[in-house]
Amino acid sequence: MITLFYASLLTLLALTLAFLTGRQRFKTGTNLGLGEDFGMLQITRAHGNLIENALFFLVLLFLLETVAQIPNIYLLIMGDVFLLARLAHAYGITRVDGKSIFRAIGTLATILVLFVQSIWGMILSLSWFSNNNWGF
Repeated sequence: MITLFYASLLTLLALTLAFLTGRQRFKTGTNLGLGEDFGMLQITRAHGNLIENALFFLVLLFLLETVAQIPNIYLLIMGDVFLLARLAHAYGITRVDGKSIFRAIGTLATILVLFVQSIWGMILSLSWFSNNNWGF
């Protein structure tokens, strides 16, 4: 249920960014691609970057929740940090010239959460493999 919660919140964020992308397309008359508008680039990257990272986050969260049975508090911490990171990144990338401390914080926090999830998953997987004759 924790993965479902964060998948729902991240989907709402993705829908919001998709709406903002559509609004920017309408405003600039850009039907396809980015056109010449820097704001178009910013909002499409905010949306695209969320999608690129959320996929890995949700898959790893689901597996850590169901297969590894990680305690809920750790899953909730990772989920909260990831969600806040993606909000900070989306806000930061859409500021003037795309330069913002929020973008940097969002990027670093996203990488940290994905790194922790990946290492935790590898440790648990290798432990399982070693206890089960490498799967044979």
